[in-house]
Amino acid sequence: MSEHGAFVFASSSPPVGASVVLKIDLEGIPDEIGRLPVEVEGEVLRVEQCPAERGMLTGGFAVQY
Repeated sequence: MSEHGAFVFASSSPPVGASVVLKIDLEGIPDEIGRLPVEVEGEVLRVEQCPAERGMLTGGFAVQY
């Protein structure tokens, strides 16, 4: 995750060019605040379909917002 986009690890992905809304709870920024909900709208730029490796998701999609 950065100020312009994020990579989302997922077992299934929306198509390239799709509009998506990401709702993310950031924690510990700073610790006194608690969780910080962030909601952004963006576009899917890239989809990576990779087989799971040792039970971990390795595929997903990149979003620019």
